[in-house]
Amino acid sequence: MEPPRVITSAGTDYPVEAFRLTVRRQDLGGGLAVDGEEGTVGVRALVREDGTVGRVDVIASSGSAALDRAAAEAVKRWRFAPATRDGVPIDAYVTLRIRYVVR
Repeated sequence: MEPPRVITSAGTDYPVEAFRLTVRRQDLGGGLAVDGEEGTVGVRALVREDGTVGRVDVIASSGSAALDRAAAEAVKRWRFAPATRDGVPIDAYVTLRIRYVVR
């Protein structure tokens, strides 16, 4: 069996709801503190025989609901080359890790 392969992976931008801008009174003259959640999300996705994604489950949380939700929603929009058995496309699961980092 040949496993599914990612063809397009658009939509894994850092989710806005995981980003906070904090202004502390003592920093008003000198700078700002930026807080952003970081982490790696493990997902399991059903790749259908046509390369679209069916069910997506978070199997390893990043510790942030916003990042977990963003990763699952992004993977639902991805396209895959489907898994094949004897050259015939089949439905198959794939496990992925998506890492979110504030830069």
